[in-house]
Amino acid sequence: MQPTATDASRDWQLVRQPDGRLDLIDGRGERHVDVDVLRAFPISAPSESVSIVAANGHELAWIDALATLDPAVRTLLETELSLRDFLPVIQRIETVSDGEPAEWGVVTDRGRRRFTVSHADDILLQPDGAVFITDAFGVRYTIRDLAAIDSRSRRLLEKNL
Repeated sequence: MQPTATDASRDWQLVRQPDGRLDLIDGRGERHVDVDVLRAFPISAPSESVSIVAANGHELAWIDALATLDPAVRTLLETELSLRDFLPVIQRIETVSDGEPAEWGVVTDRGRRRFTVSHADDILLQPDGAVFITDAFGVRYTIRDLAAIDSRSRRLLEKNL
């Protein structure tokens, strides 16, 4: 039996296929295979504004807030979003070249990484002390708490803001 999640307040249901993909069955009974689940505002409002999009890019469903969903649907969507939100955590900044674009050498929770940051605008400081860095290919990295990393890493980051 395929795991299925239905929300009584919505006219669609989600089905997790054995190969891991997610399908949406709309109110007319039409199956949309291999849908994507996307956060509209992944940094500023991660639990709000989620879109379910068909393989062709057409939006099939819009969710204003995950909290409004039936728990089974919410769990399925949160699981899918966590798989999609690959976000390496920077533990230490080892090198940052001068100028723009800047070459970064870091140690993350997934090992050493080298990447290019095109512009200082690609470094986003959050009010809670977290930092998001987007590389030239759109891969996002995070520092969960700027105050918790070593002073050399903080200096290298601050030099590039």
